[in-house]
Amino acid sequence: MLLHVAIVALASLVPLQAPAPPQASPEDAAWAAAHELKKKADYERAAQAFGTFAQTFPGTPHAVEAQVEDGVCWFSLGRARQKLQRNDSASLAAFAQARARFDAVLEQHPGDRLAPRAQYMRGTVALFSGDLMLADTEYGLAIERSASDAKYGPKSLERRAAVRRHLLQAAGARADLQRYVKDFPKGEDVESVKRYLEYLDQSEKPAPELAAEAWVQGDPLTLAGSKGNPVILYFFATWCENCEKARPFLLDLHQRYEAMGVRMVGIVDHSQGQTVESVRAFLSQKGIRFPVMMDSGRTTAAYKGQKIPDIVLLDRLGRVRWHDNPANLQDATLELLLTEDPATGPTK
Repeated sequence: MLLHVAIVALASLVPLQAPAPPQASPEDAAWAAAHELKKKADYERAAQAFGTFAQTFPGTPHAVEAQVEDGVCWFSLGRARQKLQRNDSASLAAFAQARARFDAVLEQHPGDRLAPRAQYMRGTVALFSGDLMLADTEYGLAIERSASDAKYGPKSLERRAAVRRHLLQAAGARADLQRYVKDFPKGEDVESVKRYLEYLDQSEKPAPELAAEAWVQGDPLTLAGSKGNPVILYFFATWCENCEKARPFLLDLHQRYEAMGVRMVGIVDHSQGQTVESVRAFLSQKGIRFPVMMDSGRTTAAYKGQKIPDIVLLDRLGRVRWHDNPANLQDATLELLLTEDPATGPTK
């Protein structure tokens, strides 16, 4: 009897074998694999994987989402193919594929919960394809579709405001941003929206004159003496990583537009030990040829500078017309400054 009890007691100490984890269904495995490709920025293969998923598992909970993700991956591929923020045939081809996917979602599933996202992405494809008028229209439709959507309602409004700023339509941009603050006071982009509203306070007004402490490179100039030419004010620093990322774009911009009469002025300050000598050496090393001034802080404050890199565009009459990160600048905005008739005033 004692032996039997001991055997039972020992047996109770033997750990039970854990049950094998349930095997993922083919649908779950395919969904996870597509997202893994997207996470690795393997956008072309990810797009194919999402497209295959939508065809293989129609009618499942992720089927429409897979169509949208297919388009998002093609859009991301188009962005990756852009060179210095400009399009070529390869990037435009990817954007066309993205547009086709979003069109299909809206045609086949107009009432689906993901339709607002698809419409928003149509606007975003148009924006990065360089068709600003189409982007304005598409975001307008997105605002209508997203009236009850907590995410894409505010995002569409903010993006249309960005397009209108690109089009130099300050009044329309201001109206969208004010509507955002009123309707979505806790929106995820509300702080940047408020910052753009501050920038728009200066729009179409005479630009504050430069308060140069010293000219690091180039002949001293004034904005008053630069009237008749659009001007790019570029706020940057030698220690700024994002400025370094933007540098190839700025050098290309300067090279392409200087011959058209656009003047570029760099503005740096004394932050993190920058001096005239250290900045001058940096400019030589990095191949920066446009004039650069040292600012004690007055110029940056006058332009409500909060972040770097930062760009302010001035028109031929010396008015502030656009203010944002250089990563958001498109050629179309500069071309508007070059081709508009100053006598007619800003486009509303």
